[in-house]
Amino acid sequence: MNADLVEQFCTPQAPFLTEYDGKAFADAERIEYPFEGMNLRGYCWGKGKSIVLVHGWGSRASHLAHLGRMLAKLDMRVIVYDAPAHFSSNGYAGKSTSNMFEYCRALSVIAKKEESLYAVIGHSFGAFCAALAVSGRIAVTNDKISAEKLIMISSPPTLMDVLKSFCKNNGLDSSGLSELKESLEERFSFSVDDYDIKSALQSVEAKTLMIHDSDDEEFSIADINSIQKSLPHLELFTTQGYGHQKILMNRAMIVRIKEYLL
Repeated sequence: MNADLVEQFCTPQAPFLTEYDGKAFADAERIEYPFEGMNLRGYCWGKGKSIVLVHGWGSRASHLAHLGRMLAKLDMRVIVYDAPAHFSSNGYAGKSTSNMFEYCRALSVIAKKEESLYAVIGHSFGAFCAALAVSGRIAVTNDKISAEKLIMISSPPTLMDVLKSFCKNNGLDSSGLSELKESLEERFSFSVDDYDIKSALQSVEAKTLMIHDSDDEEFSIADINSIQKSLPHLELFTTQGYGHQKILMNRAMIVRIKEYLL
């Protein structure tokens, strides 16, 4: 097992902290969620049905603050939090790494704390993990959560796509990809190929909406279209020209989410 490669893969790189990030929660209620010897910091707006937002890998809660604030205007309680090893959660001694299973466990703890969830909305890796948690897929069975609606923004189609994206962004070739896959499977005792959105969504009872940009540079819209065609109950909304990250500020997307939640 290549421990160094696994460590690199499991260590989120924090994005540059902007002035907006520092002010994003000036009007939000602060919440602390005890989680496996640490506290996850959350933020909340509004009152009503509970919605949890899950940010992507290497991201932070503030990147979903604009969406959260807009949804709170629907008379709903909107919670967003920093995932393990991310931003406000990375100050704990020795806590610089995380993984898919921990992401799902953290979401499960927050969902149980909130008791009844109306919807879960995730972006990128957060969307992938939200789908796994709602489905209770394989190793996530004990962390399964319940929600009436699931919204997935810019989700990777498979866990293998996450590995491929990592390798592409870090200059690793096909042999590096194979080594990463084998090392992760040995480290966490699981099969990468068992985790994909199509399989997860087949068993999800929640009404599900996928949102993807046709110019997403990380995960191909063609793969998302293929998933939608194989799962007729799944709704798909596409945007154009916003890519993987800027889609979060797309007005048409926010309007569609509002319509879907009402």
